[in-house]
Amino acid sequence: MFNGLVFSLLLLSFSSVANDAFILSGQIKASDNQTFYAPKTDSWRVQVQWMLPEGDIAKKGDLVVVFDSGSIQSQIEQEEVSLIVAQEELHRIASSNKQTLLEATFGQKKAVLLLEKSRIDASITIEYLSQYDYEKNQLEFEKALVAKAKAKENLKQTKVANLVATTKQKLAIKKMQGKLQYNRHKLQQMSVYAERSGPVLYGSHPWTGEKVFVGMTAQPSWKIAEIPSMNGLYIETWVHEIDYKNLNLNSRAKCTLDAFPEDSFTAKLTDISTQPEERKEWGKGVYYRSVFKFDVLSTLTLLPGMSVQLEFEGTNHE
Repeated sequence: MFNGLVFSLLLLSFSSVANDAFILSGQIKASDNQTFYAPKTDSWRVQVQWMLPEGDIAKKGDLVVVFDSGSIQSQIEQEEVSLIVAQEELHRIASSNKQTLLEATFGQKKAVLLLEKSRIDASITIEYLSQYDYEKNQLEFEKALVAKAKAKENLKQTKVANLVATTKQKLAIKKMQGKLQYNRHKLQQMSVYAERSGPVLYGSHPWTGEKVFVGMTAQPSWKIAEIPSMNGLYIETWVHEIDYKNLNLNSRAKCTLDAFPEDSFTAKLTDISTQPEERKEWGKGVYYRSVFKFDVLSTLTLLPGMSVQLEFEGTNHE
């Protein structure tokens, strides 16, 4: 891991009265990182299935983190089968609609022809027919009129029913396709790739502070890992409220890396927050975030995540 580089898990500040010096501990950060977060799933929590070893240099396009996607993959397979069945049902509905429309159209044409025939029969006067045949023809004509009206209404209802059945099935298919696309998108999020080249740094558990590890179960939005940029490096420290008064903007500190204890450089305090924050993993106190900028020395290889000790000489400390 970074050839034996030591990473500091705690950024707690501390004071020292020896030699009237004020000492802080911090960590090198990058201003532009690619951060990998735990995705949101239907089960809420998700397991980290695989990660590129911490400290390895990821190249652009490399797989970095894989989350457990077994349930999503199974759901996708079921939805693909359901979609095929739904599309086959649409073809069946289309064939059935074609048949029922053909039958209804034929019935309507038949009713028109029968009406015309019965109209001719009913037009024959009683002087050429018996009373029975005449009344029978009149009755058949009335029945033909009703049959034609029914056939016309049946054709209309058939067209509406066919349209409703087709539209309903198409909407069901569209809904399935949307859900399938959504789950495929979620499946893609279960495997995340590097968008830049750089070392892989694991995140920390937001409650316990322990490093993320393969097999760990995470909640959505938890930081799992990051690939820092090698540009815009700075030092971040968290200053306890007791020591806050000892810091002044633009003050300079002597910096020593845990990885290179024999070398040192200077850094200048460029920003310090005005509002303290609680750090639950460090206790009940509150801390101020401070940022130090430095000149990178050519003899040192500075990487995000390195632990740094900052010493302020001659600081008045109570």
